[in-house]
Amino acid sequence: MSYTNGGKSKRFEWKLVTHKISIQNEDGRVHQYELAEILEVLKWLKNRFTNEWFPLANNVEFMSKGKEKDGLGNSILNLKPNDITHAQGASYLGVVLQEIGILEWNGAKKGIQWRIIRDVNTIQDLQNIIEANIPSLHLSKV
Repeated sequence: MSYTNGGKSKRFEWKLVTHKISIQNEDGRVHQYELAEILEVLKWLKNRFTNEWFPLANNVEFMSKGKEKDGLGNSILNLKPNDITHAQGASYLGVVLQEIGILEWNGAKKGIQWRIIRDVNTIQDLQNIIEANIPSLHLSKV
């Protein structure tokens, strides 16, 4: 069981399922991120922020108006511009990437930020990192 960062922390479970990370929160909502999509998000964040801190940036109102600042949520939205719900899952995906050692969290409950602490260059790199850094209960071959 994992928890989102921040004041309104939510429990969630996640697993690696055939080239994607599947996340289910305590309300039963499922977010799925293809490894190729995650790699593109990480590349975009690396290009934009290098190794500096970047925000969660997944405010529904700002995203729907095209006014959200650059950050994790907005980078997901850039790949799927009509799927704000998908981009909202950034609060879960950020924690997953933190748990497997790719991102570092700033520790703030409000003003959540991460920075990239491990470079990922290929989908295979990403899969290897996930498999090497998670307990077996997060792995699924379904």
